Amino acid sequence: MTTRYLGRHVSGTCPCGAVHETVATGVETAVDEAIISAVFPRRALRREVLKAIGSAGLLAALADILPLSTLKAIAQERAPLEKANINVGFLPITCATPLIMGFERGIFSRNGLNVSLQKIPGIGLIRDKMINGELDVSQQVMPVALATSAGVGGTVVPTKVLTILNQHGNSLVLAMKHRDNRDPKNWKGFRFAIPFEQSHQALQLRHYLAEAGLDPDKDVVYRVVPPTEYVSNLRVGSIDGFFGGEPGGQRAVVEGAGFIHLISKEIWEGHPCCSVTATDAWIKQNPNTFMAVFRSVIEAGIHASKPENRAGMSKVLAQTNYLNAPEGVIEQVIGGRFADGLGNIRTVPDRVNFDPFPHYSMAVWLTTQMRRWNMISTDLDHRKLAERVMLATDARRLMAEQGVTVTDADFRRERILGREFDSNDPDGYLRTLPNRG
Repeated sequence: MTTRYLGRHVSGTCPCGAVHETVATGVETAVDEAIISAVFPRRALRREVLKAIGSAGLLAALADILPLSTLKAIAQERAPLEKANINVGFLPITCATPLIMGFERGIFSRNGLNVSLQKIPGIGLIRDKMINGELDVSQQVMPVALATSAGVGGTVVPTKVLTILNQHGNSLVLAMKHRDNRDPKNWKGFRFAIPFEQSHQALQLRHYLAEAGLDPDKDVVYRVVPPTEYVSNLRVGSIDGFFGGEPGGQRAVVEGAGFIHLISKEIWEGHPCCSVTATDAWIKQNPNTFMAVFRSVIEAGIHASKPENRAGMSKVLAQTNYLNAPEGVIEQVIGGRFADGLGNIRTVPDRVNFDPFPHYSMAVWLTTQMRRWNMISTDLDHRKLAERVMLATDARRLMAEQGVTVTDADFRRERILGREFDSNDPDGYLRTLPNRG
Protein backbone atom coordinates (compact mmCIF):
# COMPACT_ATOMS: atom_id res chain seq x y z
CA MET A 1 0.00 0.00 0.00
CA THR A 2 1.23 3.53 -0.75
CA THR A 3 0.92 6.50 1.58
CA ARG A 4 1.55 9.99 0.17
CA TYR A 5 2.57 12.91 2.40
CA LEU A 6 2.93 15.80 -0.04
CA GLY A 7 5.38 13.89 -2.19
CA ARG A 8 6.78 11.54 0.49
CA HIS A 9 5.83 7.90 -0.24
CA VAL A 10 5.80 4.75 1.84
CA SER A 11 5.56 1.94 -0.70
CA GLY A 12 3.98 -1.45 -0.68
CA THR A 13 1.38 -3.45 -2.53
CA CYS A 14 -2.17 -4.35 -1.60
CA PRO A 15 -3.07 -8.07 -1.54
CA CYS A 16 -5.23 -7.36 -4.60
CA GLY A 17 -2.02 -6.64 -6.53
CA ALA A 18 -2.74 -2.95 -7.04
CA VAL A 19 -1.11 0.15 -5.58
CA HIS A 20 -3.53 2.59 -3.95
CA GLU A 21 -3.37 6.17 -2.66
CA THR A 22 -4.10 6.33 1.05
CA VAL A 23 -3.03 8.16 4.17
CA ALA A 24 -2.45 7.36 7.84
CA THR A 25 -4.32 9.99 9.81
CA GLY A 26 -5.31 8.33 13.04
CA VAL A 27 -8.63 7.11 11.60
CA GLU A 28 -9.28 3.90 9.70
CA THR A 29 -7.64 3.82 6.29
CA ALA A 30 -10.90 2.62 4.78
CA VAL A 31 -12.66 5.70 6.13
CA ASP A 32 -9.94 7.98 4.74
CA GLU A 33 -10.27 6.38 1.34
CA ALA A 34 -14.06 6.60 1.54
CA ILE A 35 -13.90 10.33 2.32
CA ILE A 36 -11.63 11.02 -0.66
CA SER A 37 -13.76 8.81 -2.92
CA ALA A 38 -16.90 10.61 -1.77
CA VAL A 39 -15.44 14.04 -2.49
CA PHE A 40 -14.03 12.92 -5.85
CA PRO A 41 -15.99 9.85 -7.03
CA ARG A 42 -14.61 9.96 -10.59
CA ARG A 43 -11.39 7.95 -10.58
CA ALA A 44 -9.60 10.01 -13.24
CA LEU A 45 -10.24 13.26 -11.42
CA ARG A 46 -9.32 11.70 -8.07
CA ARG A 47 -5.94 10.71 -9.49
CA GLU A 48 -5.37 14.25 -10.80
CA VAL A 49 -6.15 15.75 -7.40
CA LEU A 50 -4.04 13.27 -5.46
CA LYS A 51 -1.14 13.82 -7.84
CA ALA A 52 -1.32 17.58 -7.28
CA ILE A 53 -2.09 17.79 -3.57
CA GLY A 54 -1.60 14.39 -1.93
CA SER A 55 -4.14 12.53 0.19
CA ALA A 56 -2.81 13.88 3.49
CA GLY A 57 -3.05 17.44 2.27
CA LEU A 58 -6.53 16.96 0.86
CA LEU A 59 -7.88 15.46 4.09
CA ALA A 60 -6.22 18.18 6.16
CA ALA A 61 -7.64 20.93 3.96
CA LEU A 62 -11.15 19.51 4.16
CA ALA A 63 -10.87 19.04 7.92
CA ASP A 64 -10.09 22.75 8.23
CA ILE A 65 -13.59 23.49 6.93
CA LEU A 66 -15.83 20.62 8.02
CA PRO A 67 -15.64 18.47 11.16
CA LEU A 68 -14.31 14.95 10.66
CA SER A 69 -17.69 13.58 11.76
CA THR A 70 -19.37 15.43 8.90
CA LEU A 71 -16.79 14.19 6.42
CA LYS A 72 -17.32 10.64 7.62
CA ALA A 73 -21.09 10.98 7.27
CA ILE A 74 -20.71 12.28 3.72
CA ALA A 75 -18.40 9.39 2.89
CA GLN A 76 -20.60 6.71 4.41
CA GLU A 77 -23.84 7.89 2.85
CA ARG A 78 -24.14 10.19 -0.14
CA ALA A 79 -26.76 12.36 1.48
CA PRO A 80 -28.87 14.59 -0.76
CA LEU A 81 -27.67 18.10 -1.37
CA GLU A 82 -29.09 20.71 0.97
CA LYS A 83 -29.44 23.03 -2.03
CA ALA A 84 -29.47 21.59 -5.53
CA ASN A 85 -30.31 24.97 -7.07
CA ILE A 86 -27.51 27.45 -6.41
CA ASN A 87 -26.57 30.90 -7.65
CA VAL A 88 -22.96 31.35 -8.70
CA GLY A 89 -21.68 34.82 -9.48
CA PHE A 90 -18.95 35.56 -12.00
CA LEU A 91 -17.21 38.60 -13.43
CA PRO A 92 -17.06 39.02 -17.24
CA ILE A 93 -13.29 38.46 -17.49
CA THR A 94 -11.16 35.51 -18.57
CA CYS A 95 -10.52 34.68 -14.91
CA ALA A 96 -14.02 33.17 -14.87
CA THR A 97 -13.09 30.52 -17.44
CA PRO A 98 -13.26 27.51 -15.07
CA LEU A 99 -16.72 28.51 -13.83
CA ILE A 100 -18.01 29.06 -17.35
CA MET A 101 -16.47 25.89 -18.77
CA GLY A 102 -17.61 23.92 -15.74
CA PHE A 103 -21.14 24.99 -16.53
CA GLU A 104 -20.84 24.46 -20.28
CA ARG A 105 -19.27 21.02 -19.95
CA GLY A 106 -21.90 19.82 -17.48
CA ILE A 107 -19.46 19.40 -14.61
CA PHE A 108 -21.77 21.10 -12.10
CA SER A 109 -24.82 19.13 -13.22
CA ARG A 110 -22.85 15.89 -13.10
CA ASN A 111 -22.33 16.61 -9.40
CA GLY A 112 -26.05 17.15 -8.81
CA LEU A 113 -26.00 20.96 -9.00
CA ASN A 114 -28.42 23.09 -10.94
CA VAL A 115 -26.30 26.22 -11.29
CA SER A 116 -27.57 29.64 -12.25
CA LEU A 117 -24.50 31.52 -13.49
CA GLN A 118 -25.02 35.20 -12.85
CA LYS A 119 -22.86 37.81 -14.54
CA ILE A 120 -22.04 40.64 -12.12
CA PRO A 121 -20.26 43.77 -13.43
CA GLY A 122 -18.11 44.73 -10.44
CA ILE A 123 -16.22 43.37 -7.47
CA GLY A 124 -17.96 45.38 -4.76
CA LEU A 125 -21.36 44.27 -6.01
CA ILE A 126 -20.45 40.60 -6.29
CA ARG A 127 -18.99 40.71 -2.77
CA ASP A 128 -22.15 42.28 -1.35
CA LYS A 129 -24.39 39.76 -3.11
CA MET A 130 -22.44 36.90 -1.59
CA ILE A 131 -22.49 38.41 1.89
CA ASN A 132 -26.24 39.06 1.82
CA GLY A 133 -27.02 35.58 0.49
CA GLU A 134 -28.11 36.42 -3.05
CA LEU A 135 -25.17 34.34 -4.27
CA ASP A 136 -24.27 30.98 -2.77
CA VAL A 137 -20.79 30.93 -4.25
CA SER A 138 -18.94 33.57 -6.22
CA GLN A 139 -15.86 34.48 -8.15
CA GLN A 140 -13.84 37.05 -6.27
CA VAL A 141 -10.42 38.66 -6.50
CA MET A 142 -8.19 36.93 -3.98
CA PRO A 143 -7.75 39.68 -1.35
CA VAL A 144 -11.50 40.19 -0.83
CA ALA A 145 -11.99 36.95 1.13
CA LEU A 146 -9.03 37.99 3.28
CA ALA A 147 -10.45 41.49 3.73
CA THR A 148 -13.96 40.35 4.72
CA SER A 149 -12.52 37.78 7.14
CA ALA A 150 -10.29 40.46 8.68
CA GLY A 151 -13.20 42.86 9.08
CA VAL A 152 -12.21 45.49 6.54
CA GLY A 153 -15.16 47.89 6.39
CA GLY A 154 -16.09 47.24 10.03
CA THR A 155 -17.86 43.88 9.83
CA VAL A 156 -16.15 40.50 10.05
CA VAL A 157 -17.62 38.03 7.56
CA PRO A 158 -15.59 34.80 7.73
CA THR A 159 -15.07 33.62 4.17
CA LYS A 160 -13.24 30.71 2.57
CA VAL A 161 -11.20 30.54 -0.61
CA LEU A 162 -12.22 27.16 -2.05
CA THR A 163 -9.87 27.27 -5.03
CA ILE A 164 -7.86 29.71 -7.10
CA LEU A 165 -9.60 30.37 -10.42
CA ASN A 166 -6.53 31.62 -12.26
CA GLN A 167 -3.01 32.92 -12.15
CA HIS A 168 -1.78 35.84 -14.28
CA GLY A 169 -4.28 37.06 -16.90
CA ASN A 170 -3.96 40.78 -16.10
CA SER A 171 -2.27 43.69 -17.84
CA LEU A 172 -0.98 47.13 -16.91
CA VAL A 173 -2.21 49.20 -19.84
CA LEU A 174 -1.40 52.82 -20.71
CA ALA A 175 -3.06 55.21 -23.16
CA MET A 176 -1.32 55.50 -26.52
CA LYS A 177 -0.26 59.07 -25.74
CA HIS A 178 2.13 57.60 -23.15
CA ARG A 179 3.92 55.21 -25.52
CA ASP A 180 7.14 57.22 -25.09
CA ASN A 181 6.69 57.53 -21.31
CA ARG A 182 7.45 54.03 -20.10
CA ASP A 183 9.39 54.89 -16.93
CA PRO A 184 7.03 54.83 -13.92
CA LYS A 185 9.21 57.41 -12.21
CA ASN A 186 7.58 59.89 -14.60
CA TRP A 187 4.00 58.91 -13.83
CA LYS A 188 3.24 61.46 -11.13
CA GLY A 189 -0.30 62.74 -11.60
CA PHE A 190 -1.45 59.67 -13.55
CA ARG A 191 -4.99 58.41 -13.06
CA PHE A 192 -5.33 54.64 -12.95
CA ALA A 193 -8.46 52.51 -13.11
CA ILE A 194 -8.52 49.49 -10.78
CA PRO A 195 -11.35 47.01 -10.17
CA PHE A 196 -11.42 47.43 -6.36
CA GLU A 197 -9.35 49.00 -3.60
CA GLN A 198 -8.61 45.63 -1.98
CA SER A 199 -7.73 43.79 -5.18
CA HIS A 200 -4.49 42.16 -6.17
CA GLN A 201 -4.43 44.52 -9.16
CA ALA A 202 -4.44 47.58 -6.88
CA LEU A 203 -1.87 46.01 -4.55
CA GLN A 204 0.48 44.96 -7.34
CA LEU A 205 0.18 48.39 -8.97
CA ARG A 206 0.94 50.15 -5.68
CA HIS A 207 3.96 47.92 -5.13
CA TYR A 208 5.22 48.53 -8.68
CA LEU A 209 4.93 52.29 -8.28
CA ALA A 210 6.60 52.25 -4.85
CA GLU A 211 9.52 50.21 -6.18
CA ALA A 212 9.94 52.91 -8.85
CA GLY A 213 10.22 55.55 -6.12
CA LEU A 214 6.73 57.04 -6.24
CA ASP A 215 4.42 57.46 -3.26
CA PRO A 216 1.37 55.45 -4.37
CA ASP A 217 -0.87 57.34 -1.93
CA LYS A 218 0.09 60.83 -3.07
CA ASP A 219 1.54 60.71 -6.56
CA VAL A 220 -1.25 58.97 -8.48
CA VAL A 221 -5.05 58.78 -8.40
CA TYR A 222 -7.08 55.56 -8.41
CA ARG A 223 -10.57 55.15 -9.82
CA VAL A 224 -12.59 52.02 -9.14
CA VAL A 225 -14.02 51.01 -12.52
CA PRO A 226 -15.85 47.81 -13.58
CA PRO A 227 -13.71 45.70 -15.95
CA THR A 228 -16.10 46.24 -18.85
CA GLU A 229 -15.52 50.01 -18.69
CA TYR A 230 -11.70 50.11 -18.72
CA VAL A 231 -11.34 50.70 -22.46
CA SER A 232 -14.07 53.32 -22.77
CA ASN A 233 -12.52 55.32 -19.92
CA LEU A 234 -9.10 55.04 -21.56
CA ARG A 235 -10.46 56.10 -24.94
CA VAL A 236 -12.11 59.31 -23.68
CA GLY A 237 -9.06 60.25 -21.61
CA SER A 238 -10.57 60.07 -18.14
CA ILE A 239 -7.74 57.74 -17.09
CA ASP A 240 -4.11 57.36 -18.13
CA GLY A 241 -4.08 53.62 -17.70
CA PHE A 242 -5.52 50.64 -15.88
CA PHE A 243 -4.41 47.43 -14.20
CA GLY A 244 -7.07 44.81 -14.70
CA GLY A 245 -8.20 41.42 -15.87
CA GLU A 246 -8.44 40.45 -19.49
CA PRO A 247 -9.78 40.82 -22.08
CA GLY A 248 -9.68 44.54 -21.18
CA GLY A 249 -5.99 44.98 -21.97
CA GLN A 250 -6.14 43.10 -25.26
CA ARG A 251 -9.29 44.90 -26.26
CA ALA A 252 -7.54 48.25 -25.66
CA VAL A 253 -4.81 47.12 -28.06
CA VAL A 254 -7.18 45.88 -30.75
CA GLU A 255 -9.25 49.07 -30.60
CA GLY A 256 -6.16 51.30 -30.65
CA ALA A 257 -6.94 52.88 -27.29
CA GLY A 258 -3.84 51.73 -25.45
CA PHE A 259 -0.81 49.44 -25.24
CA ILE A 260 0.30 46.75 -22.83
CA HIS A 261 3.09 48.17 -20.67
CA LEU A 262 3.49 44.82 -18.94
CA ILE A 263 1.53 41.71 -18.10
CA SER A 264 1.00 40.82 -14.44
CA LYS A 265 3.24 37.78 -14.69
CA GLU A 266 6.15 40.20 -15.11
CA ILE A 267 5.51 41.56 -11.63
CA TRP A 268 4.77 38.31 -9.81
CA GLU A 269 5.05 35.03 -11.67
CA GLY A 270 2.44 32.55 -10.46
CA HIS A 271 0.40 35.19 -8.66
CA PRO A 272 -3.21 34.38 -7.78
CA CYS A 273 -5.89 36.47 -9.40
CA CYS A 274 -9.49 35.43 -8.79
CA SER A 275 -10.77 32.73 -6.48
CA VAL A 276 -13.93 30.78 -5.79
CA THR A 277 -15.34 31.93 -2.47
CA ALA A 278 -18.15 31.14 -0.07
CA THR A 279 -18.91 32.32 3.43
CA ASP A 280 -18.17 30.01 6.35
CA ALA A 281 -21.82 30.20 7.36
CA TRP A 282 -23.00 28.95 3.97
CA ILE A 283 -20.49 26.08 3.97
CA LYS A 284 -21.54 24.91 7.45
CA GLN A 285 -25.23 25.09 6.54
CA ASN A 286 -24.70 23.20 3.27
CA PRO A 287 -21.84 20.71 3.71
CA ASN A 288 -22.99 18.28 1.02
CA THR A 289 -23.63 21.10 -1.43
CA PHE A 290 -20.23 22.55 -0.59
CA MET A 291 -18.60 19.23 -1.40
CA ALA A 292 -20.37 19.13 -4.76
CA VAL A 293 -19.25 22.69 -5.55
CA PHE A 294 -15.69 22.01 -4.38
CA ARG A 295 -15.51 18.88 -6.51
CA SER A 296 -16.89 20.73 -9.52
CA VAL A 297 -14.58 23.74 -9.42
CA ILE A 298 -11.50 21.56 -8.88
CA GLU A 299 -12.40 19.49 -11.92
CA ALA A 300 -13.19 22.57 -13.99
CA GLY A 301 -9.90 24.21 -13.03
CA ILE A 302 -7.87 21.13 -13.89
CA HIS A 303 -9.63 20.91 -17.25
CA ALA A 304 -9.04 24.59 -18.09
CA SER A 305 -5.40 24.42 -16.98
CA LYS A 306 -4.46 21.91 -19.69
CA PRO A 307 -3.25 23.55 -22.92
CA GLU A 308 -4.79 20.77 -25.00
CA ASN A 309 -8.24 21.78 -23.74
CA ARG A 310 -7.91 25.46 -24.73
CA ALA A 311 -9.10 24.97 -28.32
CA GLY A 312 -12.62 26.32 -28.70
CA MET A 313 -12.71 28.03 -25.29
CA SER A 314 -12.54 31.51 -26.78
CA LYS A 315 -15.68 30.92 -28.83
CA VAL A 316 -17.59 29.89 -25.72
CA LEU A 317 -16.27 32.74 -23.57
CA ALA A 318 -17.01 35.35 -26.26
CA GLN A 319 -20.77 34.82 -26.00
CA THR A 320 -22.92 37.77 -24.96
CA ASN A 321 -24.01 36.10 -21.72
CA TYR A 322 -20.38 35.56 -20.71
CA LEU A 323 -17.54 37.95 -21.63
CA ASN A 324 -19.32 39.64 -24.57
CA ALA A 325 -16.02 40.32 -26.33
CA PRO A 326 -14.60 39.45 -29.77
CA GLU A 327 -13.45 35.85 -30.02
CA GLY A 328 -10.13 36.93 -31.56
CA VAL A 329 -9.41 39.21 -28.62
CA ILE A 330 -10.04 36.44 -26.08
CA GLU A 331 -7.98 33.96 -28.09
CA GLN A 332 -4.93 36.21 -27.77
CA VAL A 333 -5.27 35.90 -23.99
CA ILE A 334 -6.17 32.20 -23.79
CA GLY A 335 -3.71 31.16 -26.50
CA GLY A 336 -0.87 33.38 -25.28
CA ARG A 337 0.12 34.86 -28.66
CA PHE A 338 -0.80 38.52 -28.66
CA ALA A 339 -0.10 42.00 -29.98
CA ASP A 340 1.10 44.48 -27.36
CA GLY A 341 0.03 47.68 -29.14
CA LEU A 342 3.63 48.76 -29.71
CA GLY A 343 4.12 46.82 -32.93
CA ASN A 344 5.28 43.58 -31.27
CA ILE A 345 3.75 40.12 -31.31
CA ARG A 346 4.51 38.32 -28.07
CA THR A 347 4.20 34.63 -27.24
CA VAL A 348 3.57 33.85 -23.56
CA PRO A 349 1.87 30.42 -23.29
CA ASP A 350 1.04 30.94 -19.60
CA ARG A 351 -0.29 34.46 -20.01
CA VAL A 352 -3.21 33.05 -18.04
CA ASN A 353 -3.20 29.81 -16.00
CA PHE A 354 -5.99 27.99 -14.17
CA ASP A 355 -4.23 25.94 -11.46
CA PRO A 356 -6.92 25.54 -8.75
CA PHE A 357 -4.76 24.89 -5.69
CA PRO A 358 -4.04 27.77 -3.30
CA HIS A 359 -0.95 28.39 -1.22
CA TYR A 360 -0.82 30.25 2.07
CA SER A 361 2.12 32.33 0.85
CA MET A 362 -0.12 33.95 -1.77
CA ALA A 363 -2.45 35.23 0.92
CA VAL A 364 0.37 36.39 3.18
CA TRP A 365 1.96 38.67 0.57
CA LEU A 366 -1.42 40.23 -0.20
CA THR A 367 -2.16 40.93 3.46
CA THR A 368 1.28 42.47 3.97
CA GLN A 369 0.43 44.90 1.19
CA MET A 370 -2.98 45.66 2.70
CA ARG A 371 -1.22 46.38 6.00
CA ARG A 372 1.41 48.47 4.22
CA TRP A 373 -1.28 50.77 2.82
CA ASN A 374 -3.33 50.91 6.04
CA MET A 375 -6.22 48.80 4.75
CA ILE A 376 -6.06 46.38 7.69
CA SER A 377 -5.06 46.70 11.34
CA THR A 378 -1.53 46.61 12.72
CA ASP A 379 -2.13 43.62 15.00
CA LEU A 380 -3.06 41.21 12.21
CA ASP A 381 -1.48 37.75 12.30
CA HIS A 382 -0.90 37.27 8.57
CA ARG A 383 -0.19 33.56 8.76
CA LYS A 384 -3.20 32.73 10.90
CA LEU A 385 -5.50 34.69 8.61
CA ALA A 386 -4.12 32.79 5.62
CA GLU A 387 -4.70 29.46 7.34
CA ARG A 388 -8.22 30.50 8.32
CA VAL A 389 -9.25 31.64 4.84
CA MET A 390 -7.38 29.46 2.37
CA LEU A 391 -8.55 25.90 1.80
CA ALA A 392 -4.94 24.82 1.48
CA THR A 393 -2.82 21.82 2.35
CA ASP A 394 -2.29 21.84 6.10
CA ALA A 395 -0.35 18.57 6.06
CA ARG A 396 2.33 19.77 8.51
CA ARG A 397 -0.17 20.01 11.37
CA LEU A 398 -1.75 16.69 10.49
CA MET A 399 1.55 14.85 10.30
CA ALA A 400 2.82 16.46 13.52
CA GLU A 401 -0.08 14.84 15.35
CA GLN A 402 1.26 11.49 14.13
CA GLY A 403 4.84 12.27 15.16
CA VAL A 404 6.04 12.87 11.58
CA THR A 405 7.88 16.07 10.65
CA VAL A 406 6.95 17.38 7.21
CA THR A 407 8.17 20.60 5.63
CA ASP A 408 5.36 23.15 5.46
CA ALA A 409 5.32 23.63 1.71
CA ASP A 410 2.51 26.16 1.72
CA PHE A 411 4.31 28.99 3.55
CA ARG A 412 6.75 29.09 0.71
CA ARG A 413 8.88 31.85 -0.77
CA GLU A 414 7.51 34.03 -3.56
CA ARG A 415 9.41 36.32 -5.92
CA ILE A 416 7.86 39.70 -6.68
CA LEU A 417 9.67 42.15 -8.98
CA GLY A 418 12.83 40.09 -8.61
CA ARG A 419 12.82 40.24 -4.82
CA GLU A 420 12.27 37.20 -2.62
CA PHE A 421 9.39 37.24 -0.14
CA ASP A 422 9.49 34.80 2.78
CA SER A 423 5.91 34.20 3.89
CA ASN A 424 7.20 32.82 7.20
CA ASP A 425 8.33 36.33 8.18
CA PRO A 426 5.72 38.82 6.95
CA ASP A 427 6.44 41.40 9.65
CA GLY A 428 10.16 41.33 8.89
CA TYR A 429 9.36 41.89 5.22
CA LEU A 430 7.12 44.83 6.07
CA ARG A 431 9.89 46.52 8.01
CA THR A 432 12.06 46.56 4.90
CA LEU A 433 9.53 48.33 2.69
CA PRO A 434 9.45 52.05 1.92
CA ASN A 435 6.19 54.00 1.67
CA ARG A 436 4.49 52.06 4.43
CA GLY A 437 1.77 54.63 4.89
